[in-house]
Amino acid sequence: MESTTLKPSEDWRSLTIYQVMVGSFLHGEDGAEGYDDMWGPAGERKDGNLRGVINALDHIKGLGVNAIWLTPIFDSSESNGDEKLKASGYFASDYFKIDPHFGTEENLRELVDKAHDRGMYVFLDGVFGHHGGVKTESPSGFKIDSTPSLSERGEDGGTGNVKYPESLDYFKEVATYWIDKFDIDGWRLDQAYQLCQDGHNYWCEISDAVRSLCDRRREQGKEWGVLGYMVGEDWSDPAGISARVYRDGGLKSAFDFDGKQLISGSMGDLDSGGLDNGWDDVIKVYSSPAERDYYPDDVLPNLFLSNHDGVRVGDNFYDDGNEINLMTRFAILAGYPGPVTLYYGDEFADLSRDCEGYQPDNASRTSGHLKPEDDRERRLVNYVRDVMTFRRDNPAMWRGKQEFDRYRSGDAEILTIFKTDEETGNRVAMVFADRDAEVTLPSTETPLQVKGYIPVLVKLQ
Repeated sequence: MESTTLKPSEDWRSLTIYQVMVGSFLHGEDGAEGYDDMWGPAGERKDGNLRGVINALDHIKGLGVNAIWLTPIFDSSESNGDEKLKASGYFASDYFKIDPHFGTEENLRELVDKAHDRGMYVFLDGVFGHHGGVKTESPSGFKIDSTPSLSERGEDGGTGNVKYPESLDYFKEVATYWIDKFDIDGWRLDQAYQLCQDGHNYWCEISDAVRSLCDRRREQGKEWGVLGYMVGEDWSDPAGISARVYRDGGLKSAFDFDGKQLISGSMGDLDSGGLDNGWDDVIKVYSSPAERDYYPDDVLPNLFLSNHDGVRVGDNFYDDGNEINLMTRFAILAGYPGPVTLYYGDEFADLSRDCEGYQPDNASRTSGHLKPEDDRERRLVNYVRDVMTFRRDNPAMWRGKQEFDRYRSGDAEILTIFKTDEETGNRVAMVFADRDAEVTLPSTETPLQVKGYIPVLVKLQ
């Protein structure tokens, strides 16, 4: 069905994405059975399904986000591996079917339609560099060449089992099939560097296919399935990402692992929660891509705090029940000049470091929930909702021209970031303080009372 809900901006910089690890998120009782086991902490949910995501749409929308990313839902039930590998979704056995443990095509159609009705895009997770034993052709008769292949990362990136260009037509069809049949709005692309082989970036051809399809659908008057956002995963520094997946215009967006390290620490290290250099790190992560060694100039790094492959952002912060360090980081995310991604459960300060069977590379795959369980979670989720809604309602937050004002007021170190959207005239201020302080802003008569590490966002006249 076609939605009449006003869509979010088609400017990729506006994207505020909510990531769901389908198998561990929520189990909808009238949905698919789910898997029995998956990589992640013991005692946490393993039987998540698409019905669980559908049931959570109001909560997700209520956070102020405008897009959902689902970890892989393609059929992995016949993959060459154990239950845990299959349940992850990252080793598909059929890219043109939905895993029956997660649901049906009807479930996906319902999820996409209901997300669109709420003004949210839907992105699927594509794994185009390795698979779990695909034996069938695509609907058009294309095949995967499963020759073991190294990417340009060499041994550091591991060996995939998809050889290019022999497999290119197959994955061009995957990338366009789900957009055209189910109106999905784009892709998150796992281990995207695996498509950089023998001096060529094969994202160029796949991106062209997606753009061409989206342009054609737009010309046909389609309301959804026209965005064509594609964000790649390459856990490297800016120079490495730029030299591979951004090269030759292959992808325009990739996850900002460098920025994540600056503001919330490394993927697996619990000794640093980021901001090691204080507000200097906020200024750095807000700098232009070129100033941070990303190139070409038009790329759009996607900032995040944690994801399914590491520890949770909350694992670095106990603070005797105080959630303020997390508030700081969500405020940074809200004002990032580009697309951002939230990981399910982080809005509640969910923890994983004390879970049985803890391993840093999959610790964060804990059970999802939709309501706060104590006052700390309630304070944080309310703050996340406020700052992400502020981002949604103020285009200056994600595309505004920026000015930085940094000074000391007594013992407090203050950073104020002024942002102005030249297209609409929208103007905002973000005020950071490392302790309680009184801050006076231009065009405001009453001084702001800013608490330490709880940034205040203000719309200016």
